[in-house]
Amino acid sequence: MITEKGHVHVAHKRQRTPTKIYYEKYGSGPERVLFVMGLSAPCQAWDFQAKFLAQTGKYTSILFDNRGNGHSDSPLGLYTTSQLAADALDLLDEVGWTSQVHLVGISMGGMISLEMVDADRARFQSLTLTSTSARRFLPTWTAVSTFAKIALYYREPRDQINAVMKLVYPEVWLDQAPADPTHAQKHETNREMAIMNFITHMGQSRLQPLHGNAGQVSAVFRHHFSDARLLKLRRSGLPILVVTGTHDNLVPPASSFHLKRMLQPRRFELFEGSGHDIPEEQTERYNIVLLEHLASSSSSPSIPATAPTITPTLPREAKL
Repeated sequence: MITEKGHVHVAHKRQRTPTKIYYEKYGSGPERVLFVMGLSAPCQAWDFQAKFLAQTGKYTSILFDNRGNGHSDSPLGLYTTSQLAADALDLLDEVGWTSQVHLVGISMGGMISLEMVDADRARFQSLTLTSTSARRFLPTWTAVSTFAKIALYYREPRDQINAVMKLVYPEVWLDQAPADPTHAQKHETNREMAIMNFITHMGQSRLQPLHGNAGQVSAVFRHHFSDARLLKLRRSGLPILVVTGTHDNLVPPASSFHLKRMLQPRRFELFEGSGHDIPEEQTERYNIVLLEHLASSSSSPSIPATAPTITPTLPREAKL
């Protein structure tokens, strides 16, 4: 399903030594979609959305590893979301995507996406913000205590992964059987499925170095997209979709409601009972909502506004 992959060099004008950014391309349709990943997660965590869109024949999607993670370079230093946004814009320049790009970000990827559209509004056709925030990020107590246990208490990898699962997904969902009959044949619970997907995607990438993690964490904690800039984005007329769950332990749902108030998006989708990683918990619904948003914002009148009959592919792991 991957039609192209490789590295591009970015930040030529911003630093002495360029940074290599890894990307993968899916599909061959006329509509362009850039997926922006969150904290410490590899770009492959978007592949199920990219495959879903590729099956329509209407979309070409690009996934990429942010600096500090995966197959991209991890230069020393404390990163910012504006710096990561500039990397992504350089990537788009290198692949020739200078206009009519649909932008989709989750968590830290949503923060980066806000910076991207602020820096180059004319390049983008639509914006999707999932489980993210414009405000300066303050971790919840649940997140702090979980990360502390992972770092100081849990020694077995399975215990660490289980702790992450409980942080990112609602306990009720984890204990349920997969809704899709195909997944139910392979896994007794969503927990088993999510862990397997996590291991699979991490196996497709590289272990994140500590300094890369520190750089990205710094970007998240220092992120701030002011209300003035949100109002500027609203006035630009860019079609926006905001998605949030009601049980997000990482980015409080109040952050998405703030985006709703300030941006007055074309569509606001609330996933009742869902946690941080909505695209895994509610894969089919998320994919259809995303497709409808892209189609309604499309530059091509031939793109249908409703989803075709496509069997959704496997879900993916969590990200911040």
